[in-house]
Amino acid sequence: MERLGFPLGVGVIHLVVVQLVASLAYRFGTPREDSAPWPPWVPPDLGGWAGTLVEPLRLWDGLWYKLIAEEGYGEHVNTYPAFWPLFPWLMRLGSDITGVATETAGWVIANASFLVALTLLYRLVALDFDRTIARRTVVALAVFPTSLFFSAVYTESLFLLLAVGALYAARRGVWFTAGALGLLAALTRSQGIFLLLPFAVLLWQQFGPALRSPRRWPGVVPTLIFAALPVLGPIIFGLHLERHDVNAINQRDNQNPSFEAGNPIPWALDQVGLHDPAFVYVQFQWNRFQADPLTTMRCAISDCVQTVTLGNRPPADFLIKGAEWGWVGDLIRSPTWGTFTSEPFRTEVADADWLELVCTVLFFVLAAIGLRRLPLYYTAYLLPPLLVPLFAPSTVHPLMSMPRFGLVLFPLFVVIALMIRDRRRAVVLGSLSVVGLVLLTMQFAQWYWVS
Repeated sequence: MERLGFPLGVGVIHLVVVQLVASLAYRFGTPREDSAPWPPWVPPDLGGWAGTLVEPLRLWDGLWYKLIAEEGYGEHVNTYPAFWPLFPWLMRLGSDITGVATETAGWVIANASFLVALTLLYRLVALDFDRTIARRTVVALAVFPTSLFFSAVYTESLFLLLAVGALYAARRGVWFTAGALGLLAALTRSQGIFLLLPFAVLLWQQFGPALRSPRRWPGVVPTLIFAALPVLGPIIFGLHLERHDVNAINQRDNQNPSFEAGNPIPWALDQVGLHDPAFVYVQFQWNRFQADPLTTMRCAISDCVQTVTLGNRPPADFLIKGAEWGWVGDLIRSPTWGTFTSEPFRTEVADADWLELVCTVLFFVLAAIGLRRLPLYYTAYLLPPLLVPLFAPSTVHPLMSMPRFGLVLFPLFVVIALMIRDRRRAVVLGSLSVVGLVLLTMQFAQWYWVS
C-alpha cells in the first residue's frame, strides 16, 4: 500500500500547508494592488467555503482561465490563445455539471490532479530506480518553494498528471493510453508536444529490432500512430480558434484592422510573411521576443538594452532589467519584522527577478548532472522544455515563469533525490524549502509577483 499511501500522504500535507497559508494571508494580510485581467474588471467574491479556499488561489493566471472558461477564445483573441484550452474546458464542464463557479471547479481539478500525479510519479520512478528514490522524489517535488502552483487554479497539476501518466503508460508498453494522455497533455500546455521525444526513445528501446526491419513495420505501425498523437494537440487548438471562436471577431475587425484591435486571425501573418499560430503570435502581449539563450541569460543576470519587435509594432529599444539583489542588503541593514513585512520590501523582493534566475540556474545544473544518472527518456523529456523558453525572453521578466515551468519537469527532482542521501542534510534542505514555499504562497495570495 506504500505506493498509494505515501504519495497521497505527502500530497495531502502539501495541500493543507499551501491552503492554510494562502487562506490566512488572503484573509488577514494586506494585498498589493491587483493585476487582474482587463482592469478595472474584478471577479465577484465567491462567499462561503469557496471564498475561503478558492479566492486566495485563483489569482493571476487563474483569472485568465476563468475568463476563457466562461467566454471562450473569441472575446479577446489577442491574448486568450496564450492559455491552452483543456484546463478551461474542464473548468467549464465542471461548473456546468455541479453549478459551482468556474474557478472553484478549476481549484478542485488542480488539487485532485496533483494527488493522482504524485501516485503515478511514485510508480514511474520506482520502475526505473527504487522505492527510496521514488519517496524522495515525491517529497522534493511537493516541498519545492514554487510548488504552490500545484494548488492554484493553474495548469501545473493537470499537466503533471497527464505527462507522468503518459510516460508511465509508455514505459509499460501501453501505447494507446500513452498517446491519448500525451494528446491531452499537448492540449493543456504547449510543452506537451515535447512528449514526442521521450516517446521516440522508448519506442526505440522497446521496438528497435522491429524498426530496423522493414518486414516487421506493419506490426509496429499502430504503436507509432499512438505515439504520434501529441501532434494533434496544437492542431486541434488551432482549428478550434479558427472555426469556433474567432469568426465573429474577424468579421467585426476586418472592417477596421489595426494593431490596437489586434490581429484576430489565428494563423497571423508576421513581419517576414510567415504564418504563425495565434498561440505563438499572441506571446508579444507578454512582451516576449526572439533571442538566443546566451542573450537571454546575459539580460537575466545584468541590465541590457535590446532592440525588440513586438507584434506589428516597429522595432524599439528596451531596457531589460536583470536580477537585483538590493533587497538582501536592505534586510541585512534592518533585519526586523517591520522590514520583512513592509509592502516596499515585499514589492522589491517580488519584482527583483532573482527567483527566476536562481531557479533557472538550479534547473540547468540538475539537468547537467542528470545526463549521467537518468534514463535517456527522462533527459529527452527534460531538456527541450528547459531550453525553449530561453529563446523567447520577455522585456518585463527575462526568465518569466521559469520557476513554474520547471515544476512539471519531474526528472529534476529525481536528480535531487539521487544526490541528497544523508537524512540530516535532507531534513535541513527540506525545512528551508518549506519556509520558501510558505513565504512565496503568502506573496502569491496577496498579489505579489512570484513567477
